[in-house]
Amino acid sequence: MTEGFTVENWKLRLMRKPVEDAFGFDNMSKIMAVADGVTRDPFEDLHNVGTLMGKIDFLLNYPKPSPAKVASNILVETFRIALIDYYELNRNEKAIRKAFDEANKEIRNWNGRNISNADYLTNDFAGCVAAGICRLSDVFSFGYLTDAGIAVFDLLGNLKFRTENQGPDKHDKYIWQDKRLQGIDWRNPEARRIVRRDYRNNPKEEHSFGVLTGEDSAMNYVRTGTQELRGDDILVVYTDGLESTIFSGEFSDLIRRKNIKGIEKLCKKKVRTEGTIVYYHHPSELNYSSRF
Repeated sequence: MTEGFTVENWKLRLMRKPVEDAFGFDNMSKIMAVADGVTRDPFEDLHNVGTLMGKIDFLLNYPKPSPAKVASNILVETFRIALIDYYELNRNEKAIRKAFDEANKEIRNWNGRNISNADYLTNDFAGCVAAGICRLSDVFSFGYLTDAGIAVFDLLGNLKFRTENQGPDKHDKYIWQDKRLQGIDWRNPEARRIVRRDYRNNPKEEHSFGVLTGEDSAMNYVRTGTQELRGDDILVVYTDGLESTIFSGEFSDLIRRKNIKGIEKLCKKKVRTEGTIVYYHHPSELNYSSRF
């Protein structure tokens, strides 16, 4: 049985900030995917976002519809379509990477039609990070990049496997040693331009990170693998907005008490911005569902 949901902080929902996560799953094809659109800049100078009025101004002027949401939707749908073309036994790591590549190309096509003269600020490329899997009988093949991820728990709530968070936070302490960034912070437009231009999708830079923007270099950051999956394991695919919740004692306790329905309630309570989970548990051929 597979379930999925996106939760959003009530304050952001009240301000009507677009939800930029997306997810999809299909029990019949055994495919699961999540994507997290990268936040947009409504203005070049963000120095006022630390104030209440600045936050309100940010949210009221946030682009609607959001290009980040478009990128997330493209990833989730293209991932499924690309994998469906393979026989089930061939939906392996190579197929997963190909699915990510096809999604990246579709995002490039959208950017080519809608983003001219990208400036890395208000007119930056639309992009997302993502994670996706395909299950076979006793293993699953997976792919992910940056801070989206995959985890496996046993029925006692013990963590058996998780992917490494390779998001910008991992590199922050190195990036902000850049001489050009001294004395300024993320609110400064030049700081954001430098990070997005020189540290995003730049394999020549040791402390770079990946985003599916349509740039070929983004594929250098897609990680793939194959992992064992026991019949009673719980498989979770998630975006980073719920990472701390998933790896908390409360989450493990819900699994241990077999309170699977309580997962969504916990996530709604704990989410700070927005986050998405798709999870698989207790296989049954009688339970067919799809959310693509």
